[in-house]
Amino acid sequence: MAKELCKMDAISCAQAIASRETSPAELASTCLARIDMREEATGAWQFLDPEIIESQLRKLDSIAKDARGPLHGLPVGVKDIYDTCDMPTAYGSDIYSGNRPPWDAAAVARLRAAGAVVLGKTVTTEFAYWKAGKTRNPHDTSRTPGGSSSGSAAGVADFMMPLAIGSQTVASTMRPASFCGIIGFKPSYGRISMAGIKPLAGSLDTAGVFARTVSDAALIASVMAGRNDWGSDGNTGSAPSLRIARTPDWDHVLPEAVSSVEKAAHMLLDEGATLEDHATPEIFDDLSNAQNTVLAFEAAREFSSEWLYHRQQLSPQIAGLIEEGLALTPEQYEDAVKARDAARCAIDELFGSADFLLAPSTIGEAPPADQGTGDPLMSRAWTLLGLPTFTVPCGNGPAGLPLGLQIAARPGMDHKLIAAAQWIEPRLS
Repeated sequence: MAKELCKMDAISCAQAIASRETSPAELASTCLARIDMREEATGAWQFLDPEIIESQLRKLDSIAKDARGPLHGLPVGVKDIYDTCDMPTAYGSDIYSGNRPPWDAAAVARLRAAGAVVLGKTVTTEFAYWKAGKTRNPHDTSRTPGGSSSGSAAGVADFMMPLAIGSQTVASTMRPASFCGIIGFKPSYGRISMAGIKPLAGSLDTAGVFARTVSDAALIASVMAGRNDWGSDGNTGSAPSLRIARTPDWDHVLPEAVSSVEKAAHMLLDEGATLEDHATPEIFDDLSNAQNTVLAFEAAREFSSEWLYHRQQLSPQIAGLIEEGLALTPEQYEDAVKARDAARCAIDELFGSADFLLAPSTIGEAPPADQGTGDPLMSRAWTLLGLPTFTVPCGNGPAGLPLGLQIAARPGMDHKLIAAAQWIEPRLS
């Protein structure tokens, strides 16, 4: 079993640990061996220290079996915007090189309390925005893994660990999960504490998770959110009611990504799901621009200190965002917020009689790494609205790289979304 441990899903690993078929130490060892084999090509890690891993494993050994948490012994990669008390946190910026927070982010503390082993810090783009790090797509190392949660997505896809955490302000969970061909889950806005996570835009920032199965993603998210109902199966036997949500943003989606969603939707229809296919109401048409306005205005606030004291150390990408935000008037920001709030009030019009929306996770497959981390367009509106979203692998593009199906539910309906994704996942595999 040991040779294949790193390729097992998280729940299977947890069961193997519980039955003593393996141990947390053996599982961590196989993950580290995989990292040794693949890190030079993939570049998923910002910080990794075997001694810190060993210290965590020793603490797990002292926990009685009946006191073990649901993640006991499971290795997790943590995006380097989450503070960690035993590892440096640089937020993808030289400004914070060597920064040692005195405490864990709330989400990381919950993972540790549940028995997770934090393997290390995964690569993030600078401040979770545009400037890419060293990470490459494990399916084709000439391609981007997406951003900003680059290392977390690539590490899970490359079998370095079964679980990882990231974040999403625009598309930083959906896009890398889709590009890397794995599961990504962004819960409803505010369901997971952002305490101890470097902010980019406070009204948009949301924690996200990466896994190789929907149930694994539900498990780790349920721990972070303190929601036991998320980790249950839900009503996975019921075929969901679906709606293809066509907005003007679809005009920018490549034909292969549109085709993959349409094909998947009709496969699910044949399996018993109900399906609507309509253009979305006009009130939702310009939300991508509203999202960008909110992002820029709030980022300019969040990075006031870096702009004042470390401007020369900021990349052109993040500096440009801050400058854009500083140039916005309060009225422009308030207009974007009003557009968001009006759309939230009309959310039932967006869903119609369906419970779940379908759309491409990205505009296409992963572009070459020298072209950046990919277009975030297909997640902008849903992130602005605070919708919980999953991306599930859904075919391949012309270069043979993964495409994703993005599934969304109404705010707060995370448990129902998990159940729907569990129903959909095996029918698309």
